Parts: sequence; structure tokens; C-alpha cells
Amino acid sequence: MSLSMPAFAPLYGVGAESVDLRWLTVEYRTDPSVLASILPAPLTPTGDPRVAIWVAEFLGAEFHLPDGAVERRPPYLQGGVCVQCRREDEVGAYPLTFFIEGLNHGTLGREIFGLPKKQARAVRLADDGTSARIVTANDIEVVSVAAQPTEQHAEIDPIPDWFARHFTLKLIPSAEGTGYDISRLVRVPFRSSQPGEGWEGTADVVLRESAADPLSTLGCREVVHARYGRVRLEVGFGKYLDHVDEIPVAGTPDWGTAAEKAGAR
Repeated sequence: MSLSMPAFAPLYGVGAESVDLRWLTVEYRTDPSVLASILPAPLTPTGDPRVAIWVAEFLGAEFHLPDGAVERRPPYLQGGVCVQCRREDEVGAYPLTFFIEGLNHGTLGREIFGLPKKQARAVRLADDGTSARIVTANDIEVVSVAAQPTEQHAEIDPIPDWFARHFTLKLIPSAEGTGYDISRLVRVPFRSSQPGEGWEGTADVVLRESAADPLSTLGCREVVHARYGRVRLEVGFGKYLDHVDEIPVAGTPDWGTAAEKAGAR
């Protein structure tokens, strides 16, 4: 959910992002009815109900401001879950949640573009990309991946081609406590380039139950593939599209039950 930035002593400058990545993606198919239930109109499912889990190390992220200044961030880890969707004749990604390790690394993408970034206790990606895990702020290992490479590549782009368009919801809550002052669908361009060495294979995916992050409802029916490698990513400025009146919501913003925490690790 987008918040708001102070006018005095702002947290960041507004700029397009450029970053080198170590990136793992696992794509799988899920229950099409569940996927359809979480997409806000005018987004609709495609004929292939795909979910993508991704975990990446961001290396030397730079934000290029219109006045020529460059804001740089230290290396950090981030992961997320997106579903494939369609808006009119465009296929893209609808991000359900991003998890980010490290203070303030997520503010720019969240507040400007509406990318659904949440603070994580831990995001981990093995040096060879064969394992990854995301531990939420309430200490639940909500996602874990064990990958098995089957084919090495001199060049491979681990970012799915349907990630080129991210359809996000920019939501700014009303100060009066009901509804939103802004509820807009935004198209954000993701452009990958300079693919490096990596591999393709399959993976085992575990999604654990969490009231605050109900990703387990998107159960894995069939893994399509896992891909890992190094790549460069450019995230450009977004474009406002539709006003969104009905917003599907899943989960509750709480710290979880004692039973959840006991069974999380």
C-alpha cells in the first residue's frame, strides 16, 4: 500500500531505476479460479494461470533523477510473488507482494509506483541460486524454494518476458479513515538486458500458511521451470491507467497467531 512522503526533508528523489541483479524465478501453474479472484478489474486472467516466485540480490541500484543527480543504494535482497494477467490486449504481471530486507530500500518503488513492498525479517538466495527463502516480519518462512538445475546456459534471462509490464495498484488511504484518496492502476515498464551465465531447471516450492500473507492459497499445481542468472534491469516511470473501485483483498495485517509462529520454521 502506498503511503505519503514528507514535503520537508523527503526520503528520496524521484528517479528511474537501473540495477545489476542475481535473480531466481520459479514459474508454476495454480488454480485458475483462485487467481481470477485476486485480480482487480480491468485485469483478467490469461489462459495460462501462472504464478512467479522471484528472489534477487540487487547490486548497485541507481535512481537517475530528472536534474541529473543519481541516488545510489547499497546491495540488498528482495523477493516477490506475481501472477500473470491481461489488460485489453496487453499481457503483464500483477504483483501480489514484494518482500525486502533492509530499512528504506522499498520506499521509492512503493510510494511512487504502488509496488506492494513489505519489510521482511530475511530474504535469502544461495550463491548458486539453487535455494531461496523469504521470512516475513512476523517470523514465518512463508516461501521456500529448492531448485534443481538441468541445463547450463552461457546467457539466460531469468526474468519472465511477461514481467515487461507490471500492473500495480497505487493506493493512498483517505485521512478520514474510509476508502482511498487515490486508487489507480499503473503500468510500470521493466526492461531486462545483458543476460549472463546461468541455468534452467525445475524446483520444489513450499508456501506456508500466514494470515498476513496468504500466498499458500495460490497452491502449486505444476512447476513450469526455474531460471537463475545475472541480468541488468531498468525500471522506468509508470503510466496511470484506470481508476479501480473494487479492490480484492486477502489476508489481515496482523502479526500472526502463536500457532502460526510455532509451525513456521
